[in-house]
This record gives sequence, C-alpha cells and structure tokens, in this order.
Amino acid sequence: MKKFFSLFVALIAISFVVGSCGNKYGNPVDIQDLKVYTDTETNFSVKYPSNWVMKSSPGTRMSCYSTTEAQKRFGTYDPEGIPGARVEVYVIELDSAKTLDKIIDGRKRFEESIYKKENTTIDGKQGVKLSYSFELNDGVFTGEMYFAQKDEKTATVLIMEAFGGGWDKYKDQFAQIASSLKLAEIKEVAASTADAPKVEEPPASETMTLKTGPGYSIQIPDNFSSTRGTAKNAISSLQYIGKRRADCMIQVDVVDASKTKDLKKIVDENSAAFKNASPASKTSLSGADAYLVNYKPTANVKGRTIFTLKNAKLYKITIYWFVVEEASYLPVFEKSIKSMKID
Repeated sequence: MKKFFSLFVALIAISFVVGSCGNKYGNPVDIQDLKVYTDTETNFSVKYPSNWVMKSSPGTRMSCYSTTEAQKRFGTYDPEGIPGARVEVYVIELDSAKTLDKIIDGRKRFEESIYKKENTTIDGKQGVKLSYSFELNDGVFTGEMYFAQKDEKTATVLIMEAFGGGWDKYKDQFAQIASSLKLAEIKEVAASTADAPKVEEPPASETMTLKTGPGYSIQIPDNFSSTRGTAKNAISSLQYIGKRRADCMIQVDVVDASKTKDLKKIVDENSAAFKNASPASKTSLSGADAYLVNYKPTANVKGRTIFTLKNAKLYKITIYWFVVEEASYLPVFEKSIKSMKID
C-alpha cells in the first residue's frame, strides 16, 4: 500500500523549484480577527478566524476552513493546490474500545517518523501534542494536533493545519487558538431534574440519508454524524456514528490499490489483524466481486468488513455493532451496505 509520505519524499526536489516561484493557486487567506465558538452541548470552546468558513455540529465538532475550496484539499492532501488552512475541534465519546491513546494513534495519517509527540497542558489538564511538517510541491505543509480529556467519558481533539507555507503566516493566531481551547465535558444534570428518568438516545434510524465519498455514495441512518475514520494512509476514511453507542458504527475506507489486482491477497493480509475472524467468503458489493469477513473484536461487539476492488482503488466498508442491541443495528447496517454505489 502506497503511503502518503513516500509520495511527499519523492516530490521534495520538485517542491524546492516550484515553491520559489509562488503558488499559482493564490495566496493564503488572512485571519482578520478571532472570535470564540462555544459548544452548546458539551461546553467546549475555542477561538476561530471570524472571516473563515465555519460549520458546527453541536456535541460533535466545529470546523473552520480558510475557504470552501480549500476544504477539498484536506480530504486528499494533494501535493499541490490551494494554500488552504483549517482549524477543527472534535468531541469523541470514550469507552473500553476507544481510549485516548487509540484516538491519538488513529489520527496519524502519515508516516510515524514525521510526528513529534510531547506532553502539554490543555485547559489545566494533562494532554498530548503532535507536531508534523514536510515539503510538498507548493511549499511546506505543517500541522499540530492536541488531545486531552476533562472527564472520563469525553475526549477533545484540536487540529490546525496549513498548506503552502501558510503556517508561518498564521502561527501567532494558531498559538492563541491552541491556548484558548476549553475541553468538552458531559454536563451534569440540574438538581431539579436529577430524579427524572434518563432519556436514552435512539439506536440507528431506519430513515436513511445519502452520503458521498471519492467514487462512491452510501445511505446512512439520518441520526448518525460523520467524522474522520481511523484508516491510515487512505485516500479517504469516513466514520458514521450515532449518539447512543460509540461501538456501533459504519466506516468506509478508500485506499490506493493501483499496484495490485489480487483482491483475495489483500483480504487475507487484512484479515490477519481481525480478532476471532471467520474465513473470508465471496459476496458482491455494488455489482462487483467482493469478500466478506466476520469477526468479534471484543466479547460484546461484532464486526464485519467487505472488500472490493474497482478503478484501481480498494473499497472497504466496515460495521460494528453491540451484541445486546444487534436487532436494533444490524438490519439497518446491512441495508446501508446494500445501498453502496461505486462509480
């Protein structure tokens, strides 16, 4: 599998030549001033550039891109393009299968060797900072990620990245943004309602909504939100999760497979990492030959991954569901799998 970093290294010589001529796609967008975003559900807050494009999903995330066009580059990390930048905050629920260490590891998209890891203090709590930087065709790409938790149930992740040498332009404001972060937490129930029965979030909705990725579309429960998946070195990795359980989810990965046409070999290599896996069985996905593997990563969670090759790309759709609530999740997830269309 071709790694992003291998491509970056191969392009270093070119980047020195092109970078000296400026970026043909334009210049980094200024930060006019910083405003504070406060999440209404988890109380996290952070400063963000007021003149950038900001979107939020209360209780889950806040994202801010220098331009709408720049946002697209962060899905592929192309070697050259619009010199965009972003600031994003994710709120992730923790459980026995999703710890802070696993979240940190899962957010690394590039070669392990480029990351510098150090301890830091975030909102008075011990946290972790990852720094990374490398040359691209149009200049230096630089990023920082911050990870910390205020309580045992919730982790907060801050990501700041810039293409085209833009980090030097933004470094002072980015430092202000990092120092402004207030961590997410589960709100305590007010005393007047403490004795009221707890209202649980619903399981996977049977009403579906269309989501798209590079070369595919899929129907997802309309009460699920999307976030970046855990697959490393993927063209795209998207995860869809509801609020009821973090261990019940759908993930779609798209991986460069231009160097192989042996799907079974790919499946066998991936299956070796699955716990309590059954032998791969033939199936189909979006009209193409595919393989399906069932496994059981933990005592109370089951998993299933389907692999197929199309247009020199490996498409993987993975589902996890809580065994006790299988009837509420599995039929909907299977409906989602059947809905997947690959161009």
